[in-house]
Amino acid sequence: MAESSGDGRRFGRTPDRPRGARHWAAEQEVIGPGLQAVMLWAQLCVESAAGAVLVDVDGNEIIDFQGAGGVNSIGHANPRLIAALTAELATAPAGAFGSAGRRAMAESLRGFLPPPLDRIQLYSGGTEAVEAALRLAKSVTGKHEFLSFWGGFHGKTLGSLALTAGARTGLGPLPSGYFSAPYANCYHCPLKMTFPSCGYACVETVRDTVKENSTGALAALVVEPVQGRSGNVVPPPGYLTALASVADEFDALLIVDEMMTGFGRTGEPFAFMRDEVTPDIVTVGKGMGAGYPVTGVISTADLMAASPFSDPSASSSSFGAFPLACRAVATTTDVLVDEDLPSRVGKLGAEMLAALEPLVDESPLVGDVRGAGFAIGIELVADKRSRRPLDKDTFRKTFLALVDAGVLVMTGGTTLRLYPPLNVDAELAEQAVEIIRRVLIDGAASQHLEEVPA
Repeated sequence: MAESSGDGRRFGRTPDRPRGARHWAAEQEVIGPGLQAVMLWAQLCVESAAGAVLVDVDGNEIIDFQGAGGVNSIGHANPRLIAALTAELATAPAGAFGSAGRRAMAESLRGFLPPPLDRIQLYSGGTEAVEAALRLAKSVTGKHEFLSFWGGFHGKTLGSLALTAGARTGLGPLPSGYFSAPYANCYHCPLKMTFPSCGYACVETVRDTVKENSTGALAALVVEPVQGRSGNVVPPPGYLTALASVADEFDALLIVDEMMTGFGRTGEPFAFMRDEVTPDIVTVGKGMGAGYPVTGVISTADLMAASPFSDPSASSSSFGAFPLACRAVATTTDVLVDEDLPSRVGKLGAEMLAALEPLVDESPLVGDVRGAGFAIGIELVADKRSRRPLDKDTFRKTFLALVDAGVLVMTGGTTLRLYPPLNVDAELAEQAVEIIRRVLIDGAASQHLEEVPA
């Protein structure tokens, strides 16, 4: 059933989508396996997009709160980004030369990056930037061990995969010198404790993990300020500050992976600012280019001067700092600043979270609702008391019920993850929230859902 908006638009998908079915089948004759689960489930074929709305090849309109996991930061087909990239494309050379685009990026970032983090090196993919951050940490410290966290995600190449605890089955052997510890996931506390009475017991576990596993060569802790893949898990206040003290204790660096959270997603320019901590190294991407594939490593001038990271060609990338990439970063940053989007996200995100939190009591499926800004998670459970995850088939049907009702979301485990554009229209955001609420409260009436025991 389509959902009407205040301006007469109707969101949702019709059961019969012949053009989409033919389009999807034609693609699959060439495309290899391993696509994102949500894409395989939805089989959504987009003909056009604007702002937070997708139009599929059959003419159905869907509100996009999946946003490519946070990539769509300033809206699909943003007019300023289109104009900037179109103009740049007319003259841009292929190569990482000094260019008008790179100069514009430097000027835009100069006022956006929090001191003393005043240097950036560009790459084309998230895992590539994470690998560069590891090389930088090795160069600075002369050490080679890294500690990451359960439930985190950092990439799929060898070093970043070794950081990604819980997603490595069948992909060994991995490099030595990598170990992991529990993250501050208070809804599923691995230590069976409660914050704040726990006194950051999980941080003490980090200390113990280093003491028991390290050979004295810990280069860095690598952590997400909000864990995306695990369902937008937001740690308690002070967590990053406590981790920074652990890094200091072992003469190691703190690397904060802001691929999903940086550039305004959580209501601040960078999510680590919620804890008033200054990391040594930050990895960024996704929303930084608003759809253009560009990522980066941010640090200080002093740290980036370390060899061999700073040696000629030691930190370059085939597509890093190409003019189009630089122009995308510059334009996205300018839009964030000119429209004061981080502040807007903080306010509107809190309103959305407040509207969704009652689902814990109202829906038989919802165990937890959490979030920071426009990174919101709705965790679905089979049993609220034990917090046992919803079975995969029912979760998939719930996801599809949302798409058919007119809202596309991201998933992680059995959590629905919401990543609206930072400049999403407030009325459209309210409508998306109401669709989500209706599906999760009255979902048993949907053609996709069967009754799920409480």
